[in-house]
Amino acid sequence: MKLAILLILYSLLLVQGTAQVVAVEGKIADEKATPVPFATVAVLSNNKVIAEKISAEDGSFLLQVTDNQPYQIRITHTAYQQVSLPIQLNGALKLATIVLQKQDNQLAGVTVATKRAFITRKTDRLVMDVSNNALTAGRSSLELFQLAPGVFVSNGKITINGNPGTRVMVNGKMLQLSGDDLIAYLSSLRADNIQSIEIIAHPPAEYDAEGSGGYINIVLKVQKTAGLNGSVNLGYTQGRYPGTNEGMQLNFKQNKVSLFASYNYDNTRDFEESRFFRNITDSITYLSITKRVTTATAHRVRAGGVYDIDKKQYVSIDYTGSFRNSGFSYNSDIVIAAPQPENNQKVLGSYPVTSSRNYHNLGVNYHLTLDTLGTAFILLSDYTSNRSATVSAAHSLFYDGGNAFIGDTSFRNRTPSTATVFTADARYTKVWKRNAVLNIGAKITNTGIENSGTYEGYTNDKWLGKNELDYVYNYHEDIVAGYVSYSGKILQTTLQLGIRGEHTHTEGKLETTGLVNARNYFNLFPTVYLKRNTNKKYNDYISFYYGKRVSRPSYSDLNPYESYADNYTIGRGNPYLNPSFIHSFELGYTFRNKYTVSVSYDRQKDMIAQYAMQSPIDSLITIYTRANFGKRTNAGITLYAPVAITKWWNWNNNVMLRRETVAMQHIDIRKTIVTIQANQQFILPANFSISLNTSYYSNFIFGNFLVNPFVVVDIGVQKKLMQNKLVLKASISDIGYGYRLNGKIYYSNSNIGSMEQKRQTRTFNLAAIYNFDLGKSFKARKIESSNADEQNRLK
Repeated sequence: MKLAILLILYSLLLVQGTAQVVAVEGKIADEKATPVPFATVAVLSNNKVIAEKISAEDGSFLLQVTDNQPYQIRITHTAYQQVSLPIQLNGALKLATIVLQKQDNQLAGVTVATKRAFITRKTDRLVMDVSNNALTAGRSSLELFQLAPGVFVSNGKITINGNPGTRVMVNGKMLQLSGDDLIAYLSSLRADNIQSIEIIAHPPAEYDAEGSGGYINIVLKVQKTAGLNGSVNLGYTQGRYPGTNEGMQLNFKQNKVSLFASYNYDNTRDFEESRFFRNITDSITYLSITKRVTTATAHRVRAGGVYDIDKKQYVSIDYTGSFRNSGFSYNSDIVIAAPQPENNQKVLGSYPVTSSRNYHNLGVNYHLTLDTLGTAFILLSDYTSNRSATVSAAHSLFYDGGNAFIGDTSFRNRTPSTATVFTADARYTKVWKRNAVLNIGAKITNTGIENSGTYEGYTNDKWLGKNELDYVYNYHEDIVAGYVSYSGKILQTTLQLGIRGEHTHTEGKLETTGLVNARNYFNLFPTVYLKRNTNKKYNDYISFYYGKRVSRPSYSDLNPYESYADNYTIGRGNPYLNPSFIHSFELGYTFRNKYTVSVSYDRQKDMIAQYAMQSPIDSLITIYTRANFGKRTNAGITLYAPVAITKWWNWNNNVMLRRETVAMQHIDIRKTIVTIQANQQFILPANFSISLNTSYYSNFIFGNFLVNPFVVVDIGVQKKLMQNKLVLKASISDIGYGYRLNGKIYYSNSNIGSMEQKRQTRTFNLAAIYNFDLGKSFKARKIESSNADEQNRLK
């Protein structure tokens, strides 16, 4: 019934939007004819705003008004003097370029407030505004992902529109991390330092072919005024356990030198409770109940600078460091039930773990502008080092069916890891008039990984080494890539064509056994994007995308050695994993440059995914490993509908219906999945705003695990004070505790078990951000990175 009411409301709004619509379009520039982006353009009637828009990066704007009469158009921007012009609408109106004059002096006590939509759809990506939304209070970047349309996060795995293998960037720079290291980094990067998050489901040829699930780019806040400026932030989170985060950012610019630095500290505590059940045989069952509490502290540092050699060229250096220490101890109760009670077993276990992770990234960037159209030559280089060390132990007590003590076992292990990645990238971009662009680039990537493990068992009241379990695993990877792409307009159709070639050489060696696995392969990755207007007046258009991408196995997944989580759970790598290729197609139609419906189809062969199976030696033991699944298909239809209910009430809706199949030798899962994400924003007087987010998932597939339906509801309120310098936020995440990963596990086409998992997802969050700003306006240089396209595969 609710869905029917919503569809009726959409229909009424669309009908209303087509009645006597008059288009007003134009362009904004300064005295030097430079386009002015992000100016607020408003059409007024009797001093009442009836339409409003933010100008695009090229200064253009397009508004629709629903009847014909005299109006006034008003342009405002914090760095320019306000302009007001009378206009008479007797049909569509295309204005001459509107020129803005610079503000010589900022008037004290005067602020210009603008509304920014929480979700904005651009040509090749979705952009989620973080800095201006109350829902983001107290969240980490990983938690923010869950708010983004089409994005799902579970146990460190990130998918976009159901496609796994998503890669994460920060300011266009690829995080050289995966697994627990990636989760640790994203958990320490807080919302208070983030401007926006970009969801790029279909990257073009300029990006590395790696990443079958697309890209997520985290855009950090950047101050854009000269002199000394920055911000200070404080945050508090209360779930079952409390957590705090605080930090500051400083920026300085004088003449040709720009400097920046930031520091953040987190102290968090959370929990996880899980229940795992499976059928060992028709008559024997396995039940494990675990509880875990994790405590973590994290420091994050970023510093760098830009030097303007002259007006056409600059050089920059950028350093990021992330340092995290964490520890947890989880206790488990394992019960193995047999038909004869005397054959029952019970195991009580304690498994403490401590880990430290140190991440360093240093980047150098040289940028040369060759003409006024934007032709440029860029050299980028990055060096990344990630060191981690984990110490874990297992203490287990065994009891028989009569609850009599049988015996115990204790063992511990150390697993240090060091990874280094060096990248160098050269790019040439030629820009012609009428927005025709040719991109040519080349890139090399060199990666080295050193993993080792030492094991000890407790026997006769002392710890003794188990040399048969020790291992040393070294991995090296070299990728040489080149690409060319062209974007322009032919026969009224905007197109972007690209081709990327990558040669990959890998070598993994298990030093303790002498096993060597080396590979060489070359692949081409084409991309095609087409866009054609069906109604220029209202910017209706049809679009088409095709692309081929690859998902390479992570370095840790290739390590063939076994690790023991407990007496009945083993993790095992697979050195024979092959890269997986995915072909993606999408056909979309956009109406009034707002409402979008798209049909997509993804076909992936030899998908890499984790699955659980019974040990052939002991049926009580579960082995978790990775394998190339036979194939995976994902066909769906998506509706994106932003609705302005009133001036102060905006409603963004994203609805996806898709059919996903995962099939291999022992697994065949086919499911129709519905995902609905709705975000509402209420702009209230006195600089108050309220945000409400609701997400519904009918199911989700991870390997051979099918997640049951669940609903997540978040609410937040925001207040701006002191001329918007002080921002206060409060929010409640997952009000109904709906985010619980409960579901079934399949093997050999049968339901072999179930899993339930509950974490600290319901929290009350407070955040305060104070911005201080001194000096005149200037244009911040963009610091790029050669590892912007590198896989976050280190562990």
